[in-house]
Amino acid sequence: MAIIIYPKTMNWTFMKQRPQQLMTELGARGHHVFFENLAPMTSRLTEIEPGVHLFTDHHAFVKRHLAKLRKDHPVVVWTTWAKQRTRLIALYDPDAVIYDCCDEFPHWARYEHRMVESSDHLVATAETIKTRLSLAYPEKPITLIPNGADSSMFDADSAPRPHDLPSGPVVAYIGAWAYWVDHELFAKSAERYPDVQFVSIGAPYGDIPGYKSLPNVHILGEKPHHELKGYLQHIDVAVIPFLYHPITLATNPVKAYEYMATGVKVLSTALPECIHMEPHVKTATTHEDFITKLGKMLNEREDPAARLARIAYARDNRWTQRGEAADLVIRQTLAAKGIYE
Repeated sequence: MAIIIYPKTMNWTFMKQRPQQLMTELGARGHHVFFENLAPMTSRLTEIEPGVHLFTDHHAFVKRHLAKLRKDHPVVVWTTWAKQRTRLIALYDPDAVIYDCCDEFPHWARYEHRMVESSDHLVATAETIKTRLSLAYPEKPITLIPNGADSSMFDADSAPRPHDLPSGPVVAYIGAWAYWVDHELFAKSAERYPDVQFVSIGAPYGDIPGYKSLPNVHILGEKPHHELKGYLQHIDVAVIPFLYHPITLATNPVKAYEYMATGVKVLSTALPECIHMEPHVKTATTHEDFITKLGKMLNEREDPAARLARIAYARDNRWTQRGEAADLVIRQTLAAKGIYE
């Protein structure tokens, strides 16, 4: 088994995203995973999941733990942030570096070339990212590992309606309440269906408009991940109303898998990765197309077979499978360097 280091980009408890999910899966497969947390500063290691430890004092980690561990295990850095290249190589001196390109933030692009040069294997979350990387860096091995569904979202026990979820039919968006959300579309939808409650659950991110003039819009803020399935049980349609933007056109939305895992109907703007999920995710190209399809989905009877098909699709695309793929990438990368036979 390898020592897997995920250098700091976030706190473990900040939402539950791809890094936490993949590191949890790698720990479950017997790797020694070390997730560099942002805070609070401490020299101690904290086991947060089986085989997964948090640390914040990287100097203490390198001196007290890594020096001993690397005598018996290869060291692999798995990073999602290209800007970290210099730091992670100088600090951890890894045997292998895996760059997981999971977002297309334009302001990160200038750091990518040097990160790729220093990486032994590239991972892409979406076909568009994989295609771009393949064309830009044909000499580098690249593996597609999309996002996935959290196993805890399946087969949820029946839960009472959350106290802050308004009564009546509900359309909900769960995720970062950010500038890449099409807020104009969300507002238009709420105006078109005044008897439907439109709910946002997620942390605000960036400069976003207010909805005070729309009484049927409810901004509930961020919720612990384990509470989300309790909300999804009482939602009629879950939406992904994203703008067409370099970030969203290359995103493989985690929320799509988690929506489907609970069986809820899903409507998205026509993002490439969501188009691939048809018919389990319905997609719409324009505002009017989205609003019309939303009305139809709200009014139509639930099709039990379609609901089961959504759940089955999500079950076939869990983080469990993504962890297996990540484990294979690590083993193949080390084998290519003569470290694993």
